[in-house]
Amino acid sequence: MGVVWRAHDEYLHRDVAIKELRLGESADAGESEAAVRRVLREARAAAKLRHPGIVTVHDVVIEDNLPWIVMELIEGRSLADILDNDGPLPLDQAAQVGIQILRALDAAHHRGVLHRDVKPANIMLDGERVVLTDFGIALIDGASALTGTGQMPGSPEYIAPERIDGHEATRAADMWAAGVTLYATVVGRSPFKRKDIQSTLAAAASRDPDPDPRIGRLWPVIQGLLRKQPAERMEAKDAIERLSSLAGTLTPRGGLPRPSNDVNTWIDNPSDQVTVVAETAPNTRTAPPLMPPPVYPQAVSPADITLDPIPIQPRKRNHGILIVLGAALVVAIVVVVVALTSKSPPEGQTQQPQQQPSTTTTPQPPLVPYRELLGYTISVPAEWKRTESTAGDRTDVLYVGPQPDPQAGAPEVQVRRDTTGTTAAEYLANRDRSVKADRENADYKSSTTGDVLEYEHGSAAGPVRYHVLTRAVTDKQGTLFIMTFSLRANDPTTLQNEWRAMRPIATAVFNSFQFNNT
Repeated sequence: MGVVWRAHDEYLHRDVAIKELRLGESADAGESEAAVRRVLREARAAAKLRHPGIVTVHDVVIEDNLPWIVMELIEGRSLADILDNDGPLPLDQAAQVGIQILRALDAAHHRGVLHRDVKPANIMLDGERVVLTDFGIALIDGASALTGTGQMPGSPEYIAPERIDGHEATRAADMWAAGVTLYATVVGRSPFKRKDIQSTLAAAASRDPDPDPRIGRLWPVIQGLLRKQPAERMEAKDAIERLSSLAGTLTPRGGLPRPSNDVNTWIDNPSDQVTVVAETAPNTRTAPPLMPPPVYPQAVSPADITLDPIPIQPRKRNHGILIVLGAALVVAIVVVVVALTSKSPPEGQTQQPQQQPSTTTTPQPPLVPYRELLGYTISVPAEWKRTESTAGDRTDVLYVGPQPDPQAGAPEVQVRRDTTGTTAAEYLANRDRSVKADRENADYKSSTTGDVLEYEHGSAAGPVRYHVLTRAVTDKQGTLFIMTFSLRANDPTTLQNEWRAMRPIATAVFNSFQFNNT
């Protein structure tokens, strides 16, 4: 257990935070030694790092054979406190939080430090600055693990699937936790939170994140960070690049963290929230010897990963003008769209004959082919965005369409290569059984026609419904490729209307698939 105090350094005349280690009365010698080593590891891990997104450790003081960590005082609130009391952040601010956390993790990874407990409770927001704290279970290159046999460091809702399976932590595990945190920042909870630890771990290991309309344009990044296979997971630099176009200015979250029943201190466990309180701890140290003037490191080059701040533009507050301009822009867009859709095709071009759409369908948009390194070519609508899990010979590629209805998710096509040796028929049959048997799916209906499995189901955890087409085909070498066209909505009527409009597109995309070596 630990207590974080707000204190004043009498020698440097500055306020600091001091983390005190408190051992339970029943702690034996072995438990006490492990706790001390964990606190020292936290200090050493943070001390290795110099980055604006990582809390700065100033000193470690030993008193009564127990360590006290003297560190930078963060005046803001934890992301967990904000989510619990103020609710989720807007999408643009969540993107800004994600960028700063990913930059901090990237800097730590380049210094050989894995955090292993990234979550909202360990993230502080101080104005426009986002700070990663609590390196109590961090893993440093060359150091031995402090967890015993059968122990799993981290918080269940944020632990990566490979860690649940007993594999060692890697950078990808921190990326997973960052993805879960980004999801929680816009939704308010982890996508894998369940009623108990066992169910939570099972959900993280086997379930896809629950969709939510609030995720919006963050969905491709979150999906990339939450790939089940570590090798397929999006890396920090790719996620930062994609979030940069969405990021906005952080709104300062004023006030101290909400106090607990004990207003003087906030006791936490090593992997839980670290909160700075208003009480000042007495300074019981003897005067230190005089120290020589500090020697500061040379400035890093502009190419250093610690430099590259997102430019923060002050938010304008003339809401009335913005509303009027916004209304005018909407009217202008409607006029332009009506004018464009009424024009005849340009000279020299002939319009392709199309079936007359019904009142619930839309004309099929033009398709653009993508020739992938994975060994196939597929065509999707021109306005769809393409993302991949990793560079090079990828294991899957995702194509995401626009989201015109806030009550429905964006349509998605995923193409994945399966190297397990399963045949197409076996895969479709197994997929049908597993989705049907999942206790978190409700009202499951399915049908299989040739190499296509079509199914629809609801969610036991909420009103969201899914409609999915899955096609499984093999190339000449017998390698299985799986195409999945999925759509989700918050109610059956919306899903039915959206699916009726998207079905022709799904058919056209599936029919366009071909292997490059044929």
